[in-house]
Amino acid sequence: MMHQQVMSKLAILLVLSLITGAGVSRADVRLAPVFTAHMVLQRDKTLPVWGEAKPDALISVTFAGNTHSGRADALGHWKVIMSRQSANATGRDLVVSGDGPTLTISDVLVGEVWVCAGQSNMEFPLKNEVTAKEALAGADNSLLRLDLWHYRSQYVYNSPFTPVQVEGLDAQRFYEGSWAPSTAESAREFSAIGYFFGRQLQQKLGVPVGVISLAAGGSPTEAWMQRELLAQTPELAPIVAGNWLENPALDDWCRERGHQNLDKPLADKLAVPTDDLGPNHAFKPTFLWQTGIARLIPFAMRGVLWYQGESNSLELRRILQHEQLFPRLVRDWRAQWGEGDFPFYFAQLSGIETTSYKSQFWPQFRDGQRRFGNTLPNAASVVTSDLGARNNVHPTNKHTVGERFARVALAKTYGQIIEWSGPVPRSLGVRENQLVVSFDHAQGMAAKNGEALRGFQIAGADGQFSDATSRIVGNTVVLENGGVPQPRQVRYAWQPFPDANLENGDGLPASTFQLSLP
Repeated sequence: MMHQQVMSKLAILLVLSLITGAGVSRADVRLAPVFTAHMVLQRDKTLPVWGEAKPDALISVTFAGNTHSGRADALGHWKVIMSRQSANATGRDLVVSGDGPTLTISDVLVGEVWVCAGQSNMEFPLKNEVTAKEALAGADNSLLRLDLWHYRSQYVYNSPFTPVQVEGLDAQRFYEGSWAPSTAESAREFSAIGYFFGRQLQQKLGVPVGVISLAAGGSPTEAWMQRELLAQTPELAPIVAGNWLENPALDDWCRERGHQNLDKPLADKLAVPTDDLGPNHAFKPTFLWQTGIARLIPFAMRGVLWYQGESNSLELRRILQHEQLFPRLVRDWRAQWGEGDFPFYFAQLSGIETTSYKSQFWPQFRDGQRRFGNTLPNAASVVTSDLGARNNVHPTNKHTVGERFARVALAKTYGQIIEWSGPVPRSLGVRENQLVVSFDHAQGMAAKNGEALRGFQIAGADGQFSDATSRIVGNTVVLENGGVPQPRQVRYAWQPFPDANLENGDGLPASTFQLSLP
C-alpha cells in the first residue's frame, strides 16, 4: 500500500513537472549565447558575464579562483563584472550558480578576442579558399578558438525559404553556434579571413586568440545598425519607414532577393516573424543588429574586422548614403560597447569587371573607404582591389586579406614595428605641367614586379581624365600628359577591376584614390 502511495505521488510529481517544466527552465540561470565551452575571454579588461534567471535571483560567477556576485532585475536579466585577467593558455572552468542547476563552462582560455562581421566575403568559408587543402591540413591549434554564428538560411540565394529556414528567422534564435578549438573540422566552415587573421595573431603574439564570426552574405550596412540611430538622422530615416520589401530607399537588389526568399512562405501562410518593418530577413534594416551585435554586447573583446559594402555600392545614391551610414555604425557600436574607440579595421571592396556585376561605382566606394580609414579614430582600411577576380564577386584568395588585417592589428593595436599599409597619398602639388603626389608608407615604393608603373590618370579643369605618364621619385609620383597642359586632378586605380601596380617595399598595394588641387 505504502509502495503504491509513493508511486502515485511520484506519478503526480512527474505530471506536474511536465506541465510546469517550461516555467522551471525559465527560472534556471542561463548565460548569453556567446558563453560556451572552449571560449576565449579577453585579457586585461574587466569581463562582463550576463544572462537570465528568476527575477531577483542572486547570481555568482567564479573563474580563476575569484567569485563575483550580482542580482537579477525584475525581468530576470543579470550581469556580473569579473576582474581583469592576464593571458592564460590553460583551460579552466567558468562556473555560474543561482536558482536551479549550476552551469559550468569548461576549457576557458584568456587571450585576445576579435569579432568578424560583414557580408559574403567575410562569411566566405575556409573550405572554399584557394589554399584550403594546405590550411585545413595544418588547422589544429588548441590556442586558436573559433566561434561561428551560423544561421539556417545561410547560403540560400534566389529560392524560397523552407519552413525550417523560416522558423530560424526568429530574432532570438537567428544565430546559432558555439566555440571550438581550431581543427580541420571546426575551421572548414569558418570565415577564411577570420581564420587566417586569428592564426597569424596567435603565432605572432604567442597567446590564445578567439575569433567570433557572424557575417551574413549579402547583408547591407543598414541591417547592422540600430533602428533608433537611423530614425533620428533625417537623411537616413527613410530606411526605417515601412515594409522594407517595398521601400525605395533601399537597394533594388536587396529587396529582390528578399522577395525571392519570402514571397512563397508568405503566400503559403507560414508564420514568418515580422514587425512594422516587414518580415525578418538578414537584409532587413536593423535585423542583424538586433539579433547579432546587440546580443553580443557587452562581451569584452579587442576589436572588429569588417568586410562589407557590395550591397551598398550598386547605385550611386547608395554610395552617397553609405557615406552617412558607415561612420555612424562605427561610432554607435563603440558607444554601445562602452569600450571607447576600440580598433575597427575594414577591407575595401576588391575588383570585378562590369560585364557580370554592377560594379561601375566601385572606385568611388573604395575611395570613400580609404577616406574613412584616414578620418575615423583608431580605424584602418585594408586594400584588396589587387586580389579581385575579374568575373567573380568572391575572390578565393582570402589568406592574403586575413594576413593584411593581421599586419594592421599587429602594428596599430599591439605596437609591433612592421609596415601595415601600402602607399597612402598625403598631398597633391603642381610643378609647371606636372602633378606631384606625395605618399606616406612609401619606403621602397615601386611598381610591382619591376613593371612599368600603371594606373594613374590626370585631368584639367574640364574633369576629363586621361592616362598619365608616371615615374617614382623618392616618396612621390610625378605625373604628366602633353594633352593636359594645366592638370588639376589625379586619380589612381579608378576602374572596377583595376589595372594598377603601385606598392611599397613590403609588397603592400596603394589604394584607389582621387585628389584635386584647391
